[in-house]
Amino acid sequence: MRRAALIAFALLLTACASDGRTLAAPPAGASSPPLPQTTVRGQRSSVAAISLTSTAFAAGGSIPLEHTCDGAGVSPPLAWGSVPEGTVELALTVTDPDANGFVHWVLAGLEPTVQALAIGGVPDTAVQAKNDAGSTGWTGPCPPPGGGPHHYVFTLYALTSPAGVTEDMTGKEAIATISKVSGVTATLIGVYQRG
Repeated sequence: MRRAALIAFALLLTACASDGRTLAAPPAGASSPPLPQTTVRGQRSSVAAISLTSTAFAAGGSIPLEHTCDGAGVSPPLAWGSVPEGTVELALTVTDPDANGFVHWVLAGLEPTVQALAIGGVPDTAVQAKNDAGSTGWTGPCPPPGGGPHHYVFTLYALTSPAGVTEDMTGKEAIATISKVSGVTATLIGVYQRG
């Protein structure tokens, strides 16, 4: 019993010998925890995320009449700030998943230095594909009256290589082309309902 008490006392002295300011050596084979990662369209990377916002509507909020077929039908203002290092092109798509993925807008060829779009704004260097209404550029939300709310998904792509979108592409062809290029994405969803 006396021997067990001496062993316990020796262990206690050893444990208290540290001043609490010195880190103990890690056990053999231990490694540091992994750094936080951001998903970059199928790859793991430490690239910072981006966010897409609008002063016209909040995420999940109603898209104002001005930007729809019931109003002036102009594209809403959008902003995203700076983009991740290595971005060579920005692209923007707007689709309606409640209408079988109806494409409202595909805007590609945006310079990485562009950080926002004004109401109805399209930079001179940008390329716009055809929307599913058959015209080039933005076509505003126009769901059937009484059909409930539709969700409009705005997706910004910060691409690591040029997408190759051309004006003669359909919106779906352009989106498929953009989706083949790696990069970081940001999404903003707005809602619109008629009658």
